[in-house]
Amino acid sequence: MPDSKGSWEPSARVADLLFVDFDGVPASPDDVISDGLDGGYRERTEGLREVLRDADEEPAGRFLACVALTRWGDPTGYETVVQAARSPESVPWRGASYDRLHGEDDTFGVLADAVGDSADMVEERGTAAQRAQAAGALLSAADRIQYDRHISSLLRQDLVSVCLPAIKAAVDSGITMPAEAQPSFDLGLQLALLISAAHRHDATWAVAAARRLTAAQPGERALKELHEVLPGR
Repeated sequence: MPDSKGSWEPSARVADLLFVDFDGVPASPDDVISDGLDGGYRERTEGLREVLRDADEEPAGRFLACVALTRWGDPTGYETVVQAARSPESVPWRGASYDRLHGEDDTFGVLADAVGDSADMVEERGTAAQRAQAAGALLSAADRIQYDRHISSLLRQDLVSVCLPAIKAAVDSGITMPAEAQPSFDLGLQLALLISAAHRHDATWAVAAARRLTAAQPGERALKELHEVLPGR
């Protein structure tokens, strides 16, 4: 999991839930989340739900709780992701995680990974529909949120097939966005990745969208991602 900026110490209950493994040994949240996939998640789920719902808990602790629950295929985690994607600017934990390379907020990228990677838990938890809903919500905001390399977690074919409306809406919104409203990240590249992923499922739409994006001069990185959609360019 990416670094947090500045100093942050987890509360006692967050430390017990996510910084101590299932043998009682200090561990990183990444290791705890991974170990919990084997069934240990059951003994910590309710505690993490309480953390997530507690407005008095530190945002970074609530963010880690959301990541863990989401990775474990928990409905509360997915529901929280949906709510966050609907209003990303007001999410209290923005800035709780930063990308090591670029030093930029990475919270939604981490959540994207958690949603995508949770495919191995949804059959056991019975939450496949909730996972798809969370992925759709994140993809719907792809014209406003930077996912960087994490977007690939949302572009697995099982998700693309059920999230096409969200992908198309984000692409259409991004292409028609006024220049003064453009985000600081490489929106053209992100839209190109969405179009490329959708090509297998709706080639006619993808080709038309790729032409529209190309006409908007999205940059070389975006054009390279569209080479399979528009091979003649």
